[in-house]
Amino acid sequence: MEKYVQSLINTPDPILPSQQPQIKLNLRGLMEYAKSIGKKVSELTEEEKNRFISKNQE
Repeated sequence: MEKYVQSLINTPDPILPSQQPQIKLNLRGLMEYAKSIGKKVSELTEEEKNRFISKNQE
């Protein structure tokens, strides 16, 4: 029981959705880009995919 109580004390508070950064993905643009270069979205590099992700810090 002592280990259980200690684990509860050491457990961090949950992260609320409002505390997460807002991330937006332009999926249509990503799909159109992949199609325009003759690739599937899964074949794109991380750098290419990151062009269509925007992070809004509040």
